[in-house]
Amino acid sequence: MFCSYCGRWLPDNAVVCPGCGCPTRNAVVPTQPEETKSNGMAIAGFVCSFFIPILGWIFGGIGLSKAGKRKGKGKGLSIAALIISTLTFIANLGMMI
Repeated sequence: MFCSYCGRWLPDNAVVCPGCGCPTRNAVVPTQPEETKSNGMAIAGFVCSFFIPILGWIFGGIGLSKAGKRKGKGKGLSIAALIISTLTFIANLGMMI
């Protein structure tokens, strides 16, 4: 086998090229399982709920839908985003009157 970056000859079981240090096709790239990743939409919804309620509702709703696919990860944060967005909206509406 040859290195696809520098062209140096490598043993068939090489993981890294000793010449340039680049990974070969035998290198295993670790990935994080889907259920252990954080629910970014839930986090975004929670943060936005304090400032821009409409974005809190949108991101909170998307985060709640993604929580089902991630074994409930972010469900509480999404629900909090929806509730806080509603309260922020009502408070802002009350200030306008």
